[in-house]
Amino acid sequence: RRAMNLDDCWLSYDIKIDNFVYRRCNGRASNNPSLGPSYHADTLWGNTFCQLYTVGLASYHFLEPDSEGNYQAYISYEHPKTEMWPPLDNGETVPSRVQFRNISWDASTRVFKGDICWEQDFGTSWMNETKWSYEILFDPTFKFIVSGTVLRSMDKDPNKFGLDLIYINAALESPLRTSLATLTTGGYVDVMRQWRDSSASSETLQMLGNVAIALMDQRESLFDFNL
Repeated sequence: RRAMNLDDCWLSYDIKIDNFVYRRCNGRASNNPSLGPSYHADTLWGNTFCQLYTVGLASYHFLEPDSEGNYQAYISYEHPKTEMWPPLDNGETVPSRVQFRNISWDASTRVFKGDICWEQDFGTSWMNETKWSYEILFDPTFKFIVSGTVLRSMDKDPNKFGLDLIYINAALESPLRTSLATLTTGGYVDVMRQWRDSSASSETLQMLGNVAIALMDQRESLFDFNL
């Protein structure tokens, strides 16, 4: 068995006869914020939200406003795992980035609204959908998506955030790392209570809690930043 070398960021496992197994870890990305998404506690802009701890798997990227104050945001399909989804209905590959259109942002209520316009932007539909309309409510410190809906162009029930779609801040480890480094189990419970009081669903709480526990145990990051 080869020892773990965090400086070189290699993890190795039991070596069986004629079977050498090594795995590259993402320790550098999780320990070096400059290599991954950044966290902003007082504004939506500059944050990234992901599902399944994976950036680029339909993750939401909210760019800081440009010099004229215009908001920009997009959905990223840049992770190789997106290959499990079908191509656009014209047979072309799903674009790596799809811009939100018709963006509105209410800082007082922390509600974002925007549209994904498949037909308008790409001249085709995706899975028979031509447009998705988003309304998203964020928690007060922008660590997770509390609730909201995605209305689809087909006559289907909307997808619901906190139930069907579970998204947390991809840079969540950054604000938690210092506060959880020396916390006891009681401190962990306090953090979970704060998230619950901020209306996190049970599914969202589980995802948030997994990140907190991994940090407290000093385990490898749960996040895949697709670097």
